[in-house]
Amino acid sequence: MRRRKPLLITVLLLLGAACKADSAAGRAAESIRAAFDPPLPPPDTIPGMLQYAADLQVNISEMAQLPEGVLWTDLSLGEGAEVATGDSVAVALWGWLPDGTPVDSAVTALSIGGGQVIHGLDLGIPGMKPGGRRQFVIPPGLAYGAEGGDNIPPNAVLVYLVDLLTKLP
Repeated sequence: MRRRKPLLITVLLLLGAACKADSAAGRAAESIRAAFDPPLPPPDTIPGMLQYAADLQVNISEMAQLPEGVLWTDLSLGEGAEVATGDSVAVALWGWLPDGTPVDSAVTALSIGGGQVIHGLDLGIPGMKPGGRRQFVIPPGLAYGAEGGDNIPPNAVLVYLVDLLTKLP
């Protein structure tokens, strides 16, 4: 009988140590997971969770998505060679907040990928052809971010319409 009591105590001690190790491992795994899984952004900064003004004719379910998060759809394909990052082009563009408030419009020449427009447009314009029209929904991190802009609130999702007028020499 004396042998069983120390054996029982040893088993209980080992189980207790295993439980402590499991909970410590669980806490460690949770902290590692938290470091790699950032908190979810607020719903009003997620393009697919917003209501869009009817005039903008945004249909998220029919849009393609770039890996970086830019949503886009071609409204008119255009003709000729697709433009690529580094190409110089002339574009007409219009930008709105999701509620339909206009925030931008310009006819301008730019080098694609040159940082002359918001990053979401630099990412989304390649692949367009001259004469093409593309609609974009751009998440805040690829637009004006947490700082916002002159007439753009912080963390604003933006809707853009871009006409690729011509590829420049």
